[in-house]
Amino acid sequence: MNLSSRRELVEALVPVIRKAGRAALVLQDDHVAVRAKPDGSPVTSADLASNEILHAACLELFPAIPVVSEEDSLAFEARRDSDSVLVIDPLDGTKEFIKGRDEFAVNIALVENGHASAGLIYAPARDRLFFSYGGGFAFEQTGRGQRRSLPRPFTPRHHPIALVSRSHLDPRTKALLAALQPCNVEEIGSSLKFALVAAAEADFYLRLAPTMIWDCAAGQAIIEAAGGVVLQTDGTSLSCDCKGKLKQNGFIAARTPQLAARLIATMRELETTSTGQTRQ
Repeated sequence: MNLSSRRELVEALVPVIRKAGRAALVLQDDHVAVRAKPDGSPVTSADLASNEILHAACLELFPAIPVVSEEDSLAFEARRDSDSVLVIDPLDGTKEFIKGRDEFAVNIALVENGHASAGLIYAPARDRLFFSYGGGFAFEQTGRGQRRSLPRPFTPRHHPIALVSRSHLDPRTKALLAALQPCNVEEIGSSLKFALVAAAEADFYLRLAPTMIWDCAAGQAIIEAAGGVVLQTDGTSLSCDCKGKLKQNGFIAARTPQLAARLIATMRELETTSTGQTRQ
């Protein structure tokens, strides 16, 4: 899909993601019922309401593109033969949503040939919408419809702002944060962390534990369009392979490639030291 086509796709999805986000937000104060999915993670009626809006709209607007959703997994056979897939997370940060926090988001990404080429992240409780259709174009749109380009030139802070998950902070990430001090660490839920890095409100986002493609595809598209990178722990670009397993093994999202390289180097040094101590 060329840049013009991706732009048309994203523009068509802007009102859709806002509608889904508002539907979830209305239900937050409604004492929504919570049940556990087979993997133990929570799901609410807000997840399902948002999913219904997103899934129906994607199928209506783009019937030729398969849809993969956290709440409605597409059969392998249906996505195996398609080079383009829409990946949606109707309510990212369900735990924060249940606790009444404003750190939840709705994600939509276009994945083409294993790469996130366009993405939208909407945090309805904060009314912040971020999106990109690639080509270096990344934006934030306000509730009034005004939009601003996300800043590409960026000067790293003397004490970087690091974002980590509020509900999924794993031991590897904690160890890397300790090795990176001094830095300011903020715990925030959902894919909103990607958006804040893209907007230069933070320097990097660490998630070294496994996660799923719908948690990070939209964020990767937005950060990369804003001039940043999202790397796997081996230093290569994060791959969004919808034809295989949908699980990711962790990543480092940084506002600049140079910062990402420093983070990867520190992580490798830390792991080498840890391995040496184990062998002694």
